[in-house]
Amino acid sequence: MHLTSITHRKQLFELATRWFADAPHPEDGRFLTQVFTYENLITAGMVRTLLTGIKDAVHPEPIRLLRLRSKDELRDAIVEACQDPSPREAELFRQYRQRPEEFFPGTPSDVVLGLRADGSILGMTRVKRLRRIAEKGSRRVADKLAGAINDRATAVAMRRAETYGIPLRQLLSSKTEMAEDFAQAERIVSRTFRDGVVVFQPEDLRIDDGIGFKFVGSAEEMASIEEAIRNHPAVCGVQREEHHGLYNDINLLVDLDLPSPGQIIDQERARDWTGLCGRGLSAAELAQGFPDYVVGGEPTFRAEVILTTRADLVESEFGSAIHEARIIEQRQGTPYSGRIASNASFIITYMLMLALSPTIDAAEVPVKMWGRYLPDVYSVAIWKLFGITLGRDQVDSLVPWSAALQI
Repeated sequence: MHLTSITHRKQLFELATRWFADAPHPEDGRFLTQVFTYENLITAGMVRTLLTGIKDAVHPEPIRLLRLRSKDELRDAIVEACQDPSPREAELFRQYRQRPEEFFPGTPSDVVLGLRADGSILGMTRVKRLRRIAEKGSRRVADKLAGAINDRATAVAMRRAETYGIPLRQLLSSKTEMAEDFAQAERIVSRTFRDGVVVFQPEDLRIDDGIGFKFVGSAEEMASIEEAIRNHPAVCGVQREEHHGLYNDINLLVDLDLPSPGQIIDQERARDWTGLCGRGLSAAELAQGFPDYVVGGEPTFRAEVILTTRADLVESEFGSAIHEARIIEQRQGTPYSGRIASNASFIITYMLMLALSPTIDAAEVPVKMWGRYLPDVYSVAIWKLFGITLGRDQVDSLVPWSAALQI
């Protein structure tokens, strides 16, 4: 993965590509734990500074903050904040009250909502869940693999056409032959991982929305917010894109300069690290490792800022552009979902779960990119990270009728 929201993005990308080649280093587990412990401490101060500057540009008065832990809470807050709903909003809210089960209930989310004095929504910050980071990274891998495997399958079919002495366009292949072409291409691509051939570049696995904000307002307010962002002294670059369709917004990728490493280290010098223990590193190890980690990182990081209207916000949470439906559509539209993609998805997930687990042992990657596995293997490997192991007797006890099937 190439997470642009973190300062050690180059090292994380290099680690991921090594793991795809089954070449872990003993210190990888420690590094992954440090990434997901230290990064928030490094970037949080600058995030607060940027948010304060944006807020003051359009709303200098105090705001009220709400911490929300699910999309249900967010949708309830949006309904309450819309005191004068439009006919479209009123209809969507009525559907939500009558059939909440159709609005993806129980979806976890970590959001801080900012409300103006009149109760209307000014904006929100969102912390990307590790599962969504893993999913995005996996989709980037699948996109890249699809092209590589299709190219190889075409080459395999072309060689078959040559044996008949005809051009590829005249080759008529049966379903069985096309399936074998694809399987052979898949095996060829999988061997590039085994042989240590790097098939990914940082841009292939780039994820820009690890840190995300959304501001809600009129067209004039959005223009003021964008101007405030571009004029902010910490902003060193802005990429702009407009989205139009069922859901409309302005998407800004904002690059920010960090304070000097010395300033960041001084800010955390008096921190009590005991609250961040439990992931395989002691408080003393965390305190000792922080300065070198800060010095070794990039001096910038990236945040995603979305500017939208209230009507489009409601559409994205209740209407035809509901966010969860778009996620499902993205998953179903993955161009390649074969075994290499499944293994890559698991390896990315395993990296992130290792960072959260009580161990830093990364001596072995439990699956190989070129291997074939049942999903059970993935589950057992994750359980082991958290000290959960099931013997055969325990597994059988979970399925009492399995004994009757034994011969």
